Amino acid sequence: MRNNTLKIYDILSRGGFIAADSLDSTTKHLFEDIEENYEDYADYFKEIGLKLEAGNGYYFFSRAYEGKQSIEQKLDSFSKWLDYLDFLKCYNQSFTAGFQFRKSHIVEQISVDLELKQKAGRLFKKYDATSNQDIVTKLIQEMVSIGYAECINETDETYKVTSAFRYAEELVNMIQIANEDEIPE
Repeated sequence: MRNNTLKIYDILSRGGFIAADSLDSTTKHLFEDIEENYEDYADYFKEIGLKLEAGNGYYFFSRAYEGKQSIEQKLDSFSKWLDYLDFLKCYNQSFTAGFQFRKSHIVEQISVDLELKQKAGRLFKKYDATSNQDIVTKLIQEMVSIGYAECINETDETYKVTSAFRYAEELVNMIQIANEDEIPE
């Protein structure tokens, strides 16, 4: 267990995920090690204020205490991923764990789909990502850095969505919005 503790910490402490269906052999090995030694890792990380969480085919950290992150920061982060998910599901309703996509195909779809173009335009306003190419590049970089996607072919820039992407989907699915006529007065 101890050999992988630092590697696991490095990935998960940055907000990343370790997914079962990763193409990277090191990540697969880490997932299997956590599976086999979950209680030991959970106890170890609990001592430093981190909670090792298991999702549907992935692991991640949550904080055992709230600390310095404000509610506003959490909402900003959540709203960002809500926009990303909205964009990706508009691109293709089947965009979920196991889905494969090409960067060039998303860029092409933006140019022919007005709704997708509008959603894309709102994604990275503050980063001056103005071209469709820049927007898609930035989105894919964020997905890869957190562990939601992995490159499976660098030549044609094909990516695979990992099981960790379910975390974002599950988070959004927890939202329940009451209809106006259901709200008690």
